[in-house]
Amino acid sequence: MASPVRRRTVREATAADAGAIREIYGGGDVEEFALRVVDRATAPGTTHYIAESEGQVVAAFALTALGRLRPEGKSRLILHEIKLRPNIRGTGVAEEIFDWLATSLGVGTDRELLALTPLGARPSAFDAFGLSESHQVFRWPVGDGGEPR
Repeated sequence: MASPVRRRTVREATAADAGAIREIYGGGDVEEFALRVVDRATAPGTTHYIAESEGQVVAAFALTALGRLRPEGKSRLILHEIKLRPNIRGTGVAEEIFDWLATSLGVGTDRELLALTPLGARPSAFDAFGLSESHQVFRWPVGDGGEPR
């Protein structure tokens, strides 16, 4: 007998999720996570989300809305890495998040998604959803004390 398909719930993160988000990241300050989740001024256009399974937070990610960048173009979202609890990797959580992005936010029809990953990483969910390399990202590091290098 096949086991039932477990669906995760994806929702906007709240300050109450900060402890669970910290666990997923494996460090950081809970108060900072709580502020970051609710403070829209820190990263305008960015919304933090979590995926839950059976009442447990199993993944965290953030989306930044860019709007339309060129005439006649689709609006864009930047997906900031999906962080997963180590014990649920390979269980389809990332795929369910991509499915949620398509069905709930119109990614792939009304919106274009740009997904950030660490150098050399290519999550299997990217292939399953047809994501292809399209841009290179460069960063301008900030020195100690907030001064540009």
